[in-house]
Amino acid sequence: MIEFPTAEKLASLVSNVTQTMFNISFQAIIPQESAPHLIWRTVLLPIPGKDPITVGLSSDLQGCTKLGSAMFQVPLESVDQSMMDDSLCELANMTAGLLKSTLALDQALGLPKIIPNADPRVAAATNDPRLTLLRAREIGLILWVFHGAV
Repeated sequence: MIEFPTAEKLASLVSNVTQTMFNISFQAIIPQESAPHLIWRTVLLPIPGKDPITVGLSSDLQGCTKLGSAMFQVPLESVDQSMMDDSLCELANMTAGLLKSTLALDQALGLPKIIPNADPRVAAATNDPRLTLLRAREIGLILWVFHGAV
């Protein structure tokens, strides 16, 4: 099994990109602080292969709106559902790419997929003991990475 960077290192890697582009930084948190209210919209992105990994990103309506506004550089009131979905998917893509590069994985990135919040895969994934959990408090995002496929 691949050894992930520490949660603090992963937070730093992701924040190096998101801080510059969107003024969003991530901190490591323990799963008990995961704030289930932030799982209104979730995207999962698999990195299948010999050592499968899944990257997930979740937020509430307000966080999705703020992220969409930051990514598309539009006022909050101009953000629609497709912008929210696109911004979550793009951030999951960026994170998966960083993780793949950091771990020197010779595996193709899967496609990000929006998962309904009632989907049991979301609850199972966010309760997985192999979880590395990060949170962007400025926007209310939860970023999670774990071994295996959802």
